[in-house]
Amino acid sequence: MSYKSSIKRFLTKSGKGVALSLSVATLAAACGSTTASSSTTAAPATTQAGVVHLTFWSWVPGLQTSVNLWNTSHPNIQVKLDEVTSGAAGTYAKMFSALQAGTAPDLGQVEYPVIPNFEHVGGLVNLANYGATSYKSKFVPWTWNQVSQGSAVYAIPQDTGPMGLFYRADLFTKYGLTVPTTWAQYLADAQKLHAANPNAYIAAFPASDSAWFSALAWQAGAKWFSTKSNSWVVNMADPATLQVAKLWQTMVADHLVKVEPDFATGWYKDLSDGTILTWPTAVWGQNTIATNASTTSGDWRVAPMPNWTSTPSNGNWGGSTTAVFKGTKYPAQAAQFAEWLNTNSGSLNNMITTGGLYPADIAGQSLPADNSPVAFYGGQNIWKVFKAGSAIVNTNFLWGPLMSTTFTQLNDAFAKATTGTGTIGSAVSSAQASTVTSMKQQGFSVITG
Repeated sequence: MSYKSSIKRFLTKSGKGVALSLSVATLAAACGSTTASSSTTAAPATTQAGVVHLTFWSWVPGLQTSVNLWNTSHPNIQVKLDEVTSGAAGTYAKMFSALQAGTAPDLGQVEYPVIPNFEHVGGLVNLANYGATSYKSKFVPWTWNQVSQGSAVYAIPQDTGPMGLFYRADLFTKYGLTVPTTWAQYLADAQKLHAANPNAYIAAFPASDSAWFSALAWQAGAKWFSTKSNSWVVNMADPATLQVAKLWQTMVADHLVKVEPDFATGWYKDLSDGTILTWPTAVWGQNTIATNASTTSGDWRVAPMPNWTSTPSNGNWGGSTTAVFKGTKYPAQAAQFAEWLNTNSGSLNNMITTGGLYPADIAGQSLPADNSPVAFYGGQNIWKVFKAGSAIVNTNFLWGPLMSTTFTQLNDAFAKATTGTGTIGSAVSSAQASTVTSMKQQGFSVITG
């Protein structure tokens, strides 16, 4: 989310609020498990006998351990964690309502694509005013681009989702398949597999998960959003994206992939019984497979993503930040906690081991928890694959200002394309047109690419 500093408030002409219509499968699945909310009514930050009290909404499993570590070492700044459902499952809507009512928490977990929505309504504190720019070198460069706008910094990166190819090594051997290094080879594997066993598929195509598709487009070099003067440039149907769409349209039309929702019972069964042999996904997918296809322990491996050209590149799916909301009485202390949470080795180790996160902090990616063989993956040190993949994530991919709406529009268009109306490519073009209309309705100046 790195934009030209001359563009104010994400190129909006109005102060209109943004209605969220996020799909649970789109964003929630991309950041790990969710937990039930114990409270989503934030008490304002207070002081008692010189102690600052902050509230923090997050859905990262086990995050209380990190908060306890902070509270023990910072007796004058105490943080109360409210464990909430994922943003897409309702917490983002509650955050927006709380901002409007003046009852927002001091800090909150916000995924990268949604940061522009919050900035659009003026809901975030510019952390550059509290020294955040000095943290830039600590984080993977592209993640800092996602949270900064010119000289302003609107959140601290927490975790990332560099992509990799999870594959069934045992079934690749059975069917004589070669681990693909290019997407052309991936298609050839799909054809060979389906010829050998019409009931087996190289992958699933989840029509309801456009965030996954965006990660594939990101890897291919897509640039859906950019800026020019005081306008947004929208070009979702660019050549890179249409190249990705064409590949998956071919595989859908030839029944080489199974059209079904991900993160669902049927999909978990297919991962377990050999119906689906690969999953191009983010690093956090390692826990999804291990948890929901436990009977396949030892059968899976991870490889770098297949590439489109001779120059390797990668995309990202998922990841969150820690943001400080407007209205907090103690922005400096909140900013201090946000930086500590995402760079302290004890906190990071906890988030890695109990939350399943892959840190955006560069040093955190070298912690033992992210550099050890994993028994479920046959003793492979899968982290090496993702560390290398993180280093080549395309830094030019930008999120638009209404990604919640864009993802929903893509989901709707993909659903039609996979049930006989149009193609995946035409679905992208349709979603672009809908996104442009929505942006103009919100007061943005828009140019189509």
